Amino acid sequence: MLTLLNNPLRCLAVIIFSLSMISVSQAQSDRAQDGSILDVDAGSPVVTPTETISLYVDSFNSADVTALNEITASPFFWLKGEDRHVYDKFGDSVDFQVLQHNGWSYSKINSLELIYEDSETSMVHMNFSRYGADDQVILTASANYLLMNYDNNWKIKGGFSPTKISSGKD
Repeated sequence: MLTLLNNPLRCLAVIIFSLSMISVSQAQSDRAQDGSILDVDAGSPVVTPTETISLYVDSFNSADVTALNEITASPFFWLKGEDRHVYDKFGDSVDFQVLQHNGWSYSKINSLELIYEDSETSMVHMNFSRYGADDQVILTASANYLLMNYDNNWKIKGGFSPTKISSGKD
């Protein structure tokens, strides 16, 4: 430490750095006291669009139709390749028994990308793989999901896929 202080320029840098850290700490303390430490818009959903898609995949893997219907909006649509379908609710678009009979055991997200987001809508691109019980990939595909902000909760309104991805109902 003494060699650091022997150089006046280094000594000045240490003092400036120390003062800036004290200033930042004080500003954070002031914001914490008035409740503004998190600059979150009161009208913004707590769960992000990409987190919503992750929850969707978790619910899909659990074959939890009730949770899937809650995380999606009604009516729900799929545009897969040339196929276009609108369903009263998401649960009407999937048959987990058929998917399992065809070898599906679970899905994993390979990548998620937020394409667009404003206060009312968002678009998320997901690349994912479906796996069989032997942990072998049986399908890798991509889909884009349209999400809508309903009462400060992102809900998936529909999905777009360039290719036909089986949901067990086709």
